[in-house]
Amino acid sequence: MDEGKESERSGVDGSQPALFVIGKGPDLKPYKTVRLAVSGDVSLCRLETAIVDTRDFQRLRRIKQLGATELVYPTALHTRFDHSLGTLSMASEMVRRIRENKHNSEEERQIPQEDEQLIRCLALLHDIGHVPYGHTIEDEFCIFPRHDKDEERTSRFLGKDSPIGRILVENLGNDLYERFMRIYKADKTHLEDLREDLYIHDLVNNTVCADLLDYLRRDCFFCNIVLDMEYRFLKYLYLSKDGPVKRVVVRLWKEGRPHPRRDVLSELIRLLDNRYLLGERVYFHHTKLIAGTMIAGAVQRAKTEGQLTKTELLDMGDESLLDKLEKSKSAAAKKLVSRIRSRNLWKRVHEHTRSTVEAEQNELRDIDVMQNIMRKWWESPQYRTEDEDNLASAVDLESGDVLFHCPDSEMAMKLAEMKVFWNGKLRPLAQCTDDPVVGPKLEVILKSHLSLWAIRVFANPSYPEKADAIVGGCQRLFTFLPDAKARFGRLFYKNMVGSLVRSLGLSNGLLHDEFEKREGAAIQTLLADTSAIRDRATITKIIKDAFTR
Repeated sequence: MDEGKESERSGVDGSQPALFVIGKGPDLKPYKTVRLAVSGDVSLCRLETAIVDTRDFQRLRRIKQLGATELVYPTALHTRFDHSLGTLSMASEMVRRIRENKHNSEEERQIPQEDEQLIRCLALLHDIGHVPYGHTIEDEFCIFPRHDKDEERTSRFLGKDSPIGRILVENLGNDLYERFMRIYKADKTHLEDLREDLYIHDLVNNTVCADLLDYLRRDCFFCNIVLDMEYRFLKYLYLSKDGPVKRVVVRLWKEGRPHPRRDVLSELIRLLDNRYLLGERVYFHHTKLIAGTMIAGAVQRAKTEGQLTKTELLDMGDESLLDKLEKSKSAAAKKLVSRIRSRNLWKRVHEHTRSTVEAEQNELRDIDVMQNIMRKWWESPQYRTEDEDNLASAVDLESGDVLFHCPDSEMAMKLAEMKVFWNGKLRPLAQCTDDPVVGPKLEVILKSHLSLWAIRVFANPSYPEKADAIVGGCQRLFTFLPDAKARFGRLFYKNMVGSLVRSLGLSNGLLHDEFEKREGAAIQTLLADTSAIRDRATITKIIKDAFTR
């Protein structure tokens, strides 16, 4: 065989032909076909086949797309692997729709082949950094950095010395590889820095994107939830300059017409509604939240006790993580995972809703209530775990028996930020509320989505007699109104002081008035720390000091 032609076709290890042949651009011809539920036949070119065949990509077969949702919907076993292939298929479909729309000008539908290959690679690899139960332990509980915010993890899976990185560099060339990495690592708060490449990010990761459009259909299918997922609006996609950047836009207005395309607008509203319904029925289903919170509680405690590291997670699947936790030296982690595996889950005992937070904010002007909640119980896993375990200890339970679920309050429905052409201007879909027909629907859906947020408290159901005390502790913890915090604190500690005094025999011989005096002194000392619940050892010491002076 001619040596030049052989080297031209060989890949990194000689097993795969190179993507580029000099002067011909990317080779996007189908090389292999994978048949998926939901997506049908997904075609892969030679480069994509080489990526899929790596150990790092195959690892995604062991990570479920919906984490613990299988405990609610037993067939929700689809994985990051099939979702990644489905996202590639959807991205390819979106590219085709933009190119084939004859209503678009040449500039509005022009996607060069090199850009198409970047879009396909970005779609295929957008979840490559995911760890087991990633959305739970990263996005919801902040135990580890998000997969797309972790430079070390990105380097591990896509750096030039990684197996996938070597394939990309060898086949794309250094310049195109660097361009791919800029898009992959783009900071969502500074997307405009991508300029002409922003539309590539839009297509895969941004608002109404290939990622979202695939997982909505896939999650519905595997949870057997029937929703109208017809994406007819894709016919109205086009590319447009928005200042110095290029964006993907939905054309909602016909030129020279005094009204929008109501059918397309209604489809986008239905898409928003479907996303809300999935949130309500799947992503925020109470059993799924409880199981996810128990997994996060186990991971946090194992990590704190030196039984689990981020590096270990990068080679794990869902089951190997649970095995690791169940066999660890962390008693709390072992108990939580054992209960998950027998589906003997914690129960919800308290819920602190967004409406409650908003009502408190109306009375307070000197602090931002939600910001304080986020800082204490979302952003800081150490602070959250300390409060959980102090409350558990106070009511004579063990570490992990009381757990908090406090998601990010910025539950923006990202697809509502999709750029649309509306009444002569580019604007986010969420700003189209001036339409008298769909505007009210849009506002109701977005408000309903926000109402899904709450701080939820779950507790070990083996001790139902502790539930009222746990609720009392939560009421003290989560309120920021000084009078309410003091009132809830007195109620919480009063019952506890009385019970402990009797069990320790400290009330023997005390007259009623003297007992009340010492009880009041103990409670006042316990209330001095307004930011937290005291643990049982501290409570006991304060009570002993008050009753043995």
